[in-house]
Amino acid sequence: MLRRRSFWIAAAAVAYTAFAALRASGGHGPAWLALLGLPVLLALGLRWVERPPRGEDRIEPAARRAAAVCLTGAGMLAAARSGPSGLALIALGNLGAAAASMAALVGLARIAGLGGLLEPPPSTRRLDAAAFASLFWTVAVALPAVSAVAPERAADLDPLLVHYATSAASLGSLTVTLVAIARVRIARRLELGVADRVEAALLLTATALAVGLAAAFVGVAPPESILPVTSAVAAVCVAFCTVAADAAQVSRALRGTLAVATLATPPALLAVYAVHQAPRGDLGLRGAPQSSVGVAVFGACALCALAGLAAPALARRFAPEGARWLGAFDAATRAAMNPEPEAALEAALSALREASDAGVAGQAPPALYLLSPPEQVTVDRAGYKHTEPAEVPARLIELAQLEPERVLRVEAAEAVEVRRPEVRPLLAWLAERDVGVVALVNDAEGPIGALAIPRARRASPMTLEEVSGLRAVADRLGAVIAVSAMLSGSRGREVAARREAEERAREVSRLERAVAQGAGRFRAIAALLARPARAAAYSPAARAALEQLERLGVAGGPVTLLTAPGIDAVAWGAVVHLTSPRAGGPLAIVDGAAPVPEGFAQAFAQARGAAPARDEAAAIEGSAGTPSALALWRDPDSSPIEAARGGTLLVLDAQALPSEVQSYLGAALPDDVGLVVAVPQTVDALAATGQLSERLADRLGDRAVALPSLSSRAEDLRALALDHLARIGVRLRGRPFGLDLRALQAVLDHPWPGNDAEMGAVLLRAALVAKGDVIGEKDLAAIGFAPPPEPASGADSARGEARRARRRRADPRG
Repeated sequence: MLRRRSFWIAAAAVAYTAFAALRASGGHGPAWLALLGLPVLLALGLRWVERPPRGEDRIEPAARRAAAVCLTGAGMLAAARSGPSGLALIALGNLGAAAASMAALVGLARIAGLGGLLEPPPSTRRLDAAAFASLFWTVAVALPAVSAVAPERAADLDPLLVHYATSAASLGSLTVTLVAIARVRIARRLELGVADRVEAALLLTATALAVGLAAAFVGVAPPESILPVTSAVAAVCVAFCTVAADAAQVSRALRGTLAVATLATPPALLAVYAVHQAPRGDLGLRGAPQSSVGVAVFGACALCALAGLAAPALARRFAPEGARWLGAFDAATRAAMNPEPEAALEAALSALREASDAGVAGQAPPALYLLSPPEQVTVDRAGYKHTEPAEVPARLIELAQLEPERVLRVEAAEAVEVRRPEVRPLLAWLAERDVGVVALVNDAEGPIGALAIPRARRASPMTLEEVSGLRAVADRLGAVIAVSAMLSGSRGREVAARREAEERAREVSRLERAVAQGAGRFRAIAALLARPARAAAYSPAARAALEQLERLGVAGGPVTLLTAPGIDAVAWGAVVHLTSPRAGGPLAIVDGAAPVPEGFAQAFAQARGAAPARDEAAAIEGSAGTPSALALWRDPDSSPIEAARGGTLLVLDAQALPSEVQSYLGAALPDDVGLVVAVPQTVDALAATGQLSERLADRLGDRAVALPSLSSRAEDLRALALDHLARIGVRLRGRPFGLDLRALQAVLDHPWPGNDAEMGAVLLRAALVAKGDVIGEKDLAAIGFAPPPEPASGADSARGEARRARRRRADPRG
């Protein structure tokens, strides 16, 4: 970027020249416009010079500074010409023209390329042309300057020498400029951007020279007046070409300028010549009235207007290769906008085929090479797509990635094949397929293919405008291929997702069946455990206990079972589990008074479907009262709480658990685990004596149910005894045992202080010694079981009456 100080220096130089012209004109004339307007125009020009380039174009800072100096010199020349002709103003004007010409040559030597395979030759960066042009302008500036500063020393100097020096310097600098531009054009004609800029600079300079010479020849103005202007205009054109933000814009501007100049310059020069040759205020040309001059001028203006209308058509004829490929690239880009990816691809390749020489025998059509899968896509003359396997060399993709616009041209590769041997195999591959240019096709992630255009009978190198058009086609095809791949991938993902969803649905169905089967197994096991409690529940005490337990089970909170010695608390706990919301889950039973670890760890591992380790039980030491019990309860793999997930945890003799285990149970029990504990006393009594943790006591609350003893279940004794004997008989002999009347009377008269455990043990021992299928009084006597004697009076009489009441409740028939 140019510094602000540079602008003020340039503005001061232009303003000084304009002020000198104003002073020489006596404060009148167009010098005022130069003094006020030229600094503003200079500011706009310098701002234009500072614009950033577009796309991949690059502009060196030295070229920007040279363009700024060129504009400054042109401004000084314009300011000097706004005043009367004098030696001082001639010197200042020639100084401005010299600065513009030499700055343009410096900028020409500092044109930056776009990189890639081609590198600018060192000879094109030398400043010998600017140094040579300075020799001409030194004389043209020194002569009028010396004559103006020291007129007594230049008294013998012919005034025509100043004019001759000015004309010679102008023509010499224009010639040097043309030669320098031609040299750069020959050396760098294959470099994208540079070739466009240099071609435009050459044609614009030649046009300016032709117009200036023609104007001088027809007498529009003296050569010493018009040739410096021509030199400055040519220098400004060269500076414009070197620092334009878009090199393709230079080509378009060149075509328009040449079209207008070709059509409008001849009538304009003729009109100027007619006006110049007509005498003022007298007759016109060859005796014609002066109004004929106006007619000639009007006709010339009309012709110039018509030339402006016809200029676009002529500009298209100046386009490279007759604009054939530019039109094809535009048509292919529009065709690739079809919303259907396959149709867009076919239409784009068809448009490119129409522009190529595909109709010639043996001529290869444009082709799109895809990298994954490796295949070649072409379109025939009928518009049908053909796909066949084909691979693109990886080195070709790498080189194309580094080229300007990611387009690799064969002429550029041929220019460097001598010093870059790795290019030769690629040239052989391209020549085999008659490919002239390859454009890389990218998506968001990187290269996905390459678009190959045939070389055909093309004679001139590709311009940046054509390369940019090809880049637009390749980018559009990349978007089309990406959309097609996305649709294909989306379809594949949809099919895979459906297949996975079906598999997941089958898996969910299988798991639901497994869960249902597991819940059924859990219910069946719990029902088997609850059978003793439900088998003979005829007494009011048993029925009241069952109803209370079922109600508490439905509520889902913790339940406390108050058990006397010998009562089967597991059966009553199973009743609570079956009526709870977690009836489909497991019923995990922990005996707090037993050495738990090994038995429970094995059972838990089997329930989870894993084989228990042999040393798992040995690793847990002692009984429930040892410190290792807390580790067992905290272990996520063997904790009873984890075993009861989704179900109920039944703890027998909870007061026998270690206090830390009780506290942990009261604090860590999750919401998806129900809790049933069996204790011999009330929760408050156990907590008061320190046998039960306060945290566990708070968790249990007052939801306690006292389980009925056998002494309060006289109505259930007969059914309980027969149920025991039936199961014992089936286990021992395959058929149930019976009980005769005297034996039944003995069972009914016994108080059963040991409850279920005592009854089961007595009946089992009797069954073992019985000879038949009916257990009699002798069998009971054989094991030492005898009913208590009938009391005679007093307290014994009261106990006898209670015994007889139990008999009546058990058998109303007496």
